Amino acid sequence: MLDVLNISIPFFALIFLGFGAHAIGFIDVAGARTMSKFAFYVTLPPFMFLKITASDPAAILNWGFIWRYESSTIIIYLTAALIAQFLFRLGRLESGIFGLNVAYPNYGYMGIPLAILAFGDGAALPMALILFADTIVLLTLTACFVSGNEGGPIAAIKRIFLTMIANPLVVAVLAGLLFSASGLILPQIPQQFGTLLAGAAAPVALFALGATLFGQPVRAAAAEVSAISLLKLILHPLLVALFFLGIPGQEPLWVKVAILSSCLPVAANVFMLANHYGAYTGRTASAILLSTAIASATVPIILFWLFYG
Repeated sequence: MLDVLNISIPFFALIFLGFGAHAIGFIDVAGARTMSKFAFYVTLPPFMFLKITASDPAAILNWGFIWRYESSTIIIYLTAALIAQFLFRLGRLESGIFGLNVAYPNYGYMGIPLAILAFGDGAALPMALILFADTIVLLTLTACFVSGNEGGPIAAIKRIFLTMIANPLVVAVLAGLLFSASGLILPQIPQQFGTLLAGAAAPVALFALGATLFGQPVRAAAAEVSAISLLKLILHPLLVALFFLGIPGQEPLWVKVAILSSCLPVAANVFMLANHYGAYTGRTASAILLSTAIASATVPIILFWLFYG
């Protein structure tokens, strides 16, 4: 248990430190956004690139891993969207964003550093595969709910492509895989430069996440936000565990990374997508806040199970 606490307490403490820094006025909204951009566009991409280039790119062609994880993604997304439509009476677009909240873990700011911290550099490759495949699946599912509102399927495909190439983590994953497959060795100067940037990735990303979450309302939509948090933090990892443990055939490390990824809170990127589509933005911000707070208790429990179960 001590090993789990040694990982999880400092990890979530950085989030709450950022939250507290914003609460006392040490950092404002503009500063939080700047730090968030710095983490997402400057520190996390080289962090992911360097971890992937140290891995075997042939292992990325793990179709058994892909279909297990993405099957759970599709099921949890559509289940959540149906709950949103029939229980909360949300419209088509809002239901799609509701589903995105439930199915999109925060593997950018939290998942990548946490998985590598918990399981070592070997976790980089399965995290890269989740990041890449899950982004395509989730954007496609969301486009199905949006397509009726904005230009049909052709426009939806164009939005998916543009969103993919605008995501620096996806670009870093592709660049890392291509560079690793080329057999080239990164020269010392860019290696050292990237290492310096990568060293700031986890603390800056977590601090920025906490600072960004301060001030988000929860009470205004308590039922919907609570449902999102329950589905995201409990049902999603249970579903992923069912696919990976119920259907053997994957390496234990990859199984652990998949379950850990699915138990993370709602991704900060969901707010940006909700804002882009002009729907469900306030409740999405609240869901990110509440699910992150609850995850500080649920993630250590799942980590304990993954370590000792």
